[in-house]
Amino acid sequence: MIDAGAPTGDHPRAPAPVVMLRPIRTLTIARDLAFRQRATTVLAELGPTAFALTALERADEVVALVQEQQPNVVVLDVTVSASALTDVVAALCETSPRVGIVAVSDAVGHAGHAFPVLPKWGWASELSHAVQNAYRCGNPLKEDPSHVRHQHP
Repeated sequence: MIDAGAPTGDHPRAPAPVVMLRPIRTLTIARDLAFRQRATTVLAELGPTAFALTALERADEVVALVQEQQPNVVVLDVTVSASALTDVVAALCETSPRVGIVAVSDAVGHAGHAFPVLPKWGWASELSHAVQNAYRCGNPLKEDPSHVRHQHP
């Protein structure tokens, strides 16, 4: 009798799929419909996703959305308003320090920004890994948010 769970010959069984015990709830704030659809495809494997269209320049609106939706991670498309990223991250650090943040953009040249910005149309796995890392770490400024308000690109 062969044990169905044991590898046979030179072909070990494929590893079982990983089941997340705590799904990651994401909120994507983006004006770009194509990106929102891509984010759905990429992030749905991690857990429930929600989307919103709001101006990042209104940090108070972003904070209100996060408090209403209670995501674990917020994905911010900063293509149109990269300068608002600093204020949004600082506001979320003050109100929701456990919420992770991932920023994406079409524009190149955000390398000097105080907060890392991923290429919006980069590898799907890069976005997925960034969301998982943000989930584990929370807001990267929660230790010392004071230095971010003074750095603008």
